[in-house]
Amino acid sequence: MSVSKRKYEEMLEEQSDKELASILGISYDELCQLEWDVDTNESSDGLIYDYIYTFRDDSNLEILKKIQGIDIEGRYVYLQPWEFESDYYESEIAWYIESPEQLSVLENHLNSIISLTKIVADEPTKIDLFVMLHAHVIAAMEEFLSGTFIHEITNSDELMKKLIETDSKLGKKLKDKKHKDRQMIVAKKYLNNLIFHRLKKTKQMYKQVLDIDFKNTDWLDTAIKVRHHCVHRAGSDKEGKRVNITKESIIKLVDDCKELSTLISLEIGK
Repeated sequence: MSVSKRKYEEMLEEQSDKELASILGISYDELCQLEWDVDTNESSDGLIYDYIYTFRDDSNLEILKKIQGIDIEGRYVYLQPWEFESDYYESEIAWYIESPEQLSVLENHLNSIISLTKIVADEPTKIDLFVMLHAHVIAAMEEFLSGTFIHEITNSDELMKKLIETDSKLGKKLKDKKHKDRQMIVAKKYLNNLIFHRLKKTKQMYKQVLDIDFKNTDWLDTAIKVRHHCVHRAGSDKEGKRVNITKESIIKLVDDCKELSTLISLEIGK
């Protein structure tokens, strides 16, 4: 390894540690006096919910006491992925914030999916195609739900305030962040990392913040469960049985998604 490359890596490590110190609420010099291990709390399919920073037993107790949210007895603190800065995050969320075109993007996806259902193929190929198309419908709908919500919230101080007041988890994260710009950064990251196919949470946020009630969405809840089989087991359930996805079921799902997304857009436009 060349000296210049080593120096570059040291600079990156220092930058990362300075960001960590800022998140923990201590100085960089104080962080340098500590040693820690990092573990993750994640789902069965690898989605990271939290990073768990555990500090060594011989760590400076006075410094540890300054760390926001630490379990001082266990010497650990939970940090969530959205608390960390990243260029990828900025580019990913920027479009949601700036563009009001979520509905047209969704409709383009859904129209393409309908066209793909018309492809002539043998039966095994069609089965695999329909599995992929079902998952794509849900992914497109999830993007619409997240993009629409993020766009509305981040472009309205009133709605952002309402979100903070109604979402206890976000409110807790912003408790010690008084500066408005810092609050916005944290809130954007929080929104960008929410999983919008968790329908119960999504419906709750839309109702509490945007006053939009999805009402009967049992069909979407069922479709999301089927999507899980499509993505993680190539269209089979836990018992190995193929889920029933047909051309007709995809067309019906597309129609239902169009109806719900149009309803949401009309409610927002009032």
